Amino acid sequence: MIKTKTAFTLFSILTIIIFPYYIIYVNSDILSSIIPGWNTTILPVRVASQLIKFITLCIVSFYYYKLSRNSIKIDLKKILLHLSLTLPAILAAKLNVYHLVEMNLYNPESFLSQIQMVIYINVVLNILFFTGQILFGAYYFRHRKNSNYLAIKK
Repeated sequence: MIKTKTAFTLFSILTIIIFPYYIIYVNSDILSSIIPGWNTTILPVRVASQLIKFITLCIVSFYYYKLSRNSIKIDLKKILLHLSLTLPAILAAKLNVYHLVEMNLYNPESFLSQIQMVIYINVVLNILFFTGQILFGAYYFRHRKNSNYLAIKK
């Protein structure tokens, strides 16, 4: 068993880490292109992805806060499962998986297969991320239903 305040603190820190700091920049070219005046980049997609994850983790942190107000301890296995499904997507969002794959620009077939591999990695990590949030939501609502049932029974 682990204290729910510890889980709340942990997921609050993850929420701060995933915040897309690119939004703070005043220059609009940073969100539209890598080279000023060009319209091609992957940066706006990364910002949108991180913003969606940030909002999701804000909601999850809020529910951990509500859980910490009502409950003292939570099962360690559930926290570890939620953390193990959430953490890889956050790390991949901050590390930029494209830099982890060795790109061979001289062989187009190899280049395309490497880009596809990066896309598959991102898709799988995002699926794991949202699966973790759905499992936490199911746990939270089940816990809330049980606590309401116990309160009515008393």
